[in-house]
Amino acid sequence: MSKVCNENELLVDNETWTAILEPELCKDSAAVECLARLLFVIKKEINSGAKGVIRASKILSNGIELIYLYTNVHKAALELYVLSLEGQLKPEDEPLNLINGAIKRGSNQGKYQRKAKR
Repeated sequence: MSKVCNENELLVDNETWTAILEPELCKDSAAVECLARLLFVIKKEINSGAKGVIRASKILSNGIELIYLYTNVHKAALELYVLSLEGQLKPEDEPLNLINGAIKRGSNQGKYQRKAKR
């Protein structure tokens, strides 16, 4: 396989791919095959032009949303939600209060960073 670009130009290097794939995914060759096909479709979309880039972005966004359901963050959010339903939380610890506060702080941080770059 030929190298398309210098490794220093890659957003994700081979070590990162290996760290992601090795633990569990590589035990299932069919899953690895599916991932390879998905990556190929995304690459093909990106290379097809502006509309393909938009489609590829939507594919990735959809995947991110789906993968979230299998993360520890989702598990913790669900546990927090159940505690809320059970009435076990203080008002400041209610899920929406925590999440909205974090979003506001993160959004403000992003605004400060954008202003600093100008």
